[in-house]
Amino acid sequence: MVTILIVVAAVFTFVFGLARIKDMGMVPNLAPGDLVIYYRLEKKYLVGDTLVYSYKGQKRSARVVALPGDKVDLDDSGLKVNGYNQNEPKVYKSTRAFRGGIKYPIRLREDEYFIMGDNRDAAGDSRLFGPMDKKDILGKIFALVRGRGI
Repeated sequence: MVTILIVVAAVFTFVFGLARIKDMGMVPNLAPGDLVIYYRLEKKYLVGDTLVYSYKGQKRSARVVALPGDKVDLDDSGLKVNGYNQNEPKVYKSTRAFRGGIKYPIRLREDEYFIMGDNRDAAGDSRLFGPMDKKDILGKIFALVRGRGI
């Protein structure tokens, strides 16, 4: 029994992680109270992947919208990556730059990702603090447990 507990503890320490959603940045896809399980060993992220990352000592979640080497621009027509407007089917609000946020256009360096929350009005994301360094990404979300209201 002790061996099983040690193995489970090791798996959830080195392979998988748990995070409780605390903000409104990914509503309606993820909401406060939801518990997500993320895979720590994934190191190649794609556009559309939902991640858990560390920002100012807190675990947060967002979606990858641009990859290393991409050029990101944000204007009145919305989000553009490498000069093309982006079709984002899981985003229900228009994408706007934040006052006091970063300046556009921006070219992502190696190991940088541009991430945004799905609830664009309430998300604190790369529009505010700039590209996310790969070392600050904790993992890719692969499972969701709806824990709201329990």
